This record gives sequence, C-alpha cells and structure tokens, in this order.
Amino acid sequence: MFEAIESFLTQNSQLAWAAVFAFAFLESFILSGLIISSAILFSVCVFVYSMGLMPLYAIVPMATLGAHLGDVSGFLFGKTVGPSLMSTKFMLKREKAVKRAQKFLDKTGSYTVLIGRFVPAIRALVPFLLGISNINTVRFYIADVIACICWGIALGFLVIGVGSILG
Repeated sequence: MFEAIESFLTQNSQLAWAAVFAFAFLESFILSGLIISSAILFSVCVFVYSMGLMPLYAIVPMATLGAHLGDVSGFLFGKTVGPSLMSTKFMLKREKAVKRAQKFLDKTGSYTVLIGRFVPAIRALVPFLLGISNINTVRFYIADVIACICWGIALGFLVIGVGSILG
C-alpha cells in the first residue's frame, strides 16, 4: 500500500501537503482511525521530508491541523451519536461500568486528551469517548490544541531523526 502512496506523491508532489493533512485526519478520526495506522502517517511524513517535497516547517503544522480536526470531529461525533449509543441494550447491561468510566473521564478529561494523543492504540477512541462523557467542549478543545501542538513537535523531531538516518 505504501508503494502506491509513494508513487502518487512522487508524481503529484504539489499534493504532499494534502496527503500529510489527510492521513493525520484519518488516523485521528474514530471511524477511520481504527483502520488507518499512525505508522502510515509517519511514513508519509518521512517520505515527504526525505524527498524534499515539503519542508519540516510545513509538515508539522499540516499534520497538527489534520490531527486536531480529526479529534474535534471524533469528539463531536461522540456528542452526537453518544446518547443513542448509550441507550442500546448492550450499553444498558453495562451501566455501572459505563458510569464509572464517565466519572473518571469527567475528572481527568484534559489529561486523558494529552495522554491519548501520544498512544496510537487509543488515539482515535479518546475524543469519541470524551464526547460521550459530556466533558465541556471548550475544555476539550483547549486540551486538544495543546496536545496536538505537543504531538506535532514530537512528530517533527521523529521525522528529522529518521530522515537523517535515511539520508
């Protein structure tokens, strides 16, 4: 699959920014984030940087913006779909565990956003679950902006490190 992405980016270098943005969004959004691996985004960023298609000062903001919009979309999806999901038979049978989890998320929501942004296995789930948990939207948004900026800077350092190894 990555060979097809490399080929596309080599032939359409002017769309490198769109690829970085799209993969950052897709790996952050709940519906696609469970399928699209963060390794694909990282590989795209390293390829784009190594081939000189985009400078690092453009890669990091594009990835950060895509990740942030993916998180916010997942959060809003959770706010929208969450109430109907919580009233399903499956969730009603687990009401006690759900309330305990919601209490935990309400108490630690801002920290959960930051930790969730750096753990690929739960990255797409955290905003969705926080949307369901009724955390304040502004509180989530501010925490997510901070988390995405920190994550973007870390991504930049990783891209530089791997990019320098590859040549």
